[in-house]
Amino acid sequence: MKLRQSVKLDYFLALTDHIAVLQHAKFSVPARRYGYTVDDNARALVFTVKARQYWPGQPLPELGRKLMSFLLLMQAEDGKFHNLMDFSQRIIDNPFVGDHLGRAVWATGVVINSDLPDGIKASARHIFDQAIPWARESTSPRTRAYACLGACERLHADENDPNLRNNLASLADSLKELYDANKGTEWKWFENILSYDNARLPQALFSAYRCMGNGEYLEAAESTFRFLQSETTMEEKFVPIGNRDWYLRGEKRALYDQQPIEAGTMAETATLACKIARTEAHEKALRRALGWFFGLNMKSVKVYDEETGACHDGITEAGLNENHGSEAIISMLLAVASFLEYL
Repeated sequence: MKLRQSVKLDYFLALTDHIAVLQHAKFSVPARRYGYTVDDNARALVFTVKARQYWPGQPLPELGRKLMSFLLLMQAEDGKFHNLMDFSQRIIDNPFVGDHLGRAVWATGVVINSDLPDGIKASARHIFDQAIPWARESTSPRTRAYACLGACERLHADENDPNLRNNLASLADSLKELYDANKGTEWKWFENILSYDNARLPQALFSAYRCMGNGEYLEAAESTFRFLQSETTMEEKFVPIGNRDWYLRGEKRALYDQQPIEAGTMAETATLACKIARTEAHEKALRRALGWFFGLNMKSVKVYDEETGACHDGITEAGLNENHGSEAIISMLLAVASFLEYL
């Protein structure tokens, strides 16, 4: 497959050391001073599990075990998570409930729904069970969405677990309720702002629909995904919401800085939507989002470097951000793995 052949793992693996995946880079050199985050390593774990069949011969199983060990270390006894560890292996924040906890639930759900050894999956169940109550109580739509994805993954492995179904329904219902509370004639979204990792929210409801068959989840997922497409498409190019002030309802949307996480998540969600109902609109959204990495963007610049396997941290008003951190390449790789899974 041409896409798989053009995407290499060299740089992603260069960002890892004996502990986990490093957070930042200065240009294309890992910046060790910034240490590690659960955010990045949970997403990396999702990729390592899903991508093993597409990049055989790469040390992804070994990396996956290392990332699981990191998550175990970062989870507090009450189930909450620390997020930050410096390079000296010192945990530098207090445990709390945030996006990182939701991403850890997602990652461990993916591990449970895999052919990894039972011992690794047992560790994943331990992390998942300790964290999922906190995700249900969170007021963050994204924390709930990541956890919803994790619950859907685990349900494929533990389909007869009624408690898991209740957790999934609670998480998906909360997203649907947010949509109902905030939608308007021209604004079809979960909040009064479009900010970061936007497509992850409809992705969670698409996924919940596949698991539960609730038509209301599908209706909300389709409506919000169409809205997001309309707000991020210009001249048949994907133009993600910029992180400079985002897009507050009724105000002007920000064009810059554009980040890989938006294109990556959009591609993942479009891929999932295609699995449910392969429409021309879904396929166009998928092509535009993946194309953003390869030069189909407002600046006509290649965000992904096919020669080195690195991914720029985004597009600024002046052009490419020359740093190559882990969020960028992991976002790209998750999108590619999702697409390859769909083919």
